[in-house]
Amino acid sequence: MRNKKNKHGQVTIFIIIALIIVVAIALIFVIWRKPAISIEPEKDPQAYIEKCTKDSVNNALENISIRGGSINPEAYKIYENIPRKFLCFTGNYYHNCINQEPMLIEHIEKEITDYIKPEIETCFSDLKQELEKRNYEIDEASINIKTELKIRKVLVTIDKKFQISKNEETRNFKQFKAQILHPIYDLANIALEISNQESKYCNFEYLGFMVFYPQYKIEKFRMSDSTKIYTITEKSSGKKFVFAVRSCAIPPGF
Repeated sequence: MRNKKNKHGQVTIFIIIALIIVVAIALIFVIWRKPAISIEPEKDPQAYIEKCTKDSVNNALENISIRGGSINPEAYKIYENIPRKFLCFTGNYYHNCINQEPMLIEHIEKEITDYIKPEIETCFSDLKQELEKRNYEIDEASINIKTELKIRKVLVTIDKKFQISKNEETRNFKQFKAQILHPIYDLANIALEISNQESKYCNFEYLGFMVFYPQYKIEKFRMSDSTKIYTITEKSSGKKFVFAVRSCAIPPGF
């Protein structure tokens, strides 16, 4: 009888301890969980479109930065199962490469705009449907999007007439803006410098560059066909820019 009571007591203690652990984990989850961001489109269409734009731009940047500045690069080298755009290329042996994207910043701006435009149009369509459910009347015009790369940020300006009316109250919106923090401008400029150096000298002294600019890490991987894969990383954010170069290639066996 005494053994049964002891076993019963032990089971009870284990159950109590388990409950305490479950409650503690639940409390930690509640305390540390970030509050969900909910934007009421009826009250703030600007914030609704801004968040939608930021999400779309971040998706674009994630793809662009690891593919050498293009969503779908035409001339590229597969490295780690991802196409890496050639920013400087020659198909001949011993020849200097030719810069393939001398206007890289402008090219990336266009890539972002082309990527986000259909998504932003969908955002406006969803916004319109949501407001119409609440008996708003919508008057809108066509959309024009401008993307600008700046130091450590991306600016997106959306010009679009969007008028909402209800109960003789009208609100007019003509422009929507979003700012995304990202070092793509700085990383792309370094990539341009590497491409220019490779075009002139068939080489880029990346170790020396990192001495003067320790906030960046540059890695170079040489493939069997003399293609070089450059990876530029901003240390503070961990953001990367990866691209390919083929300059002064050496025939196999030499």
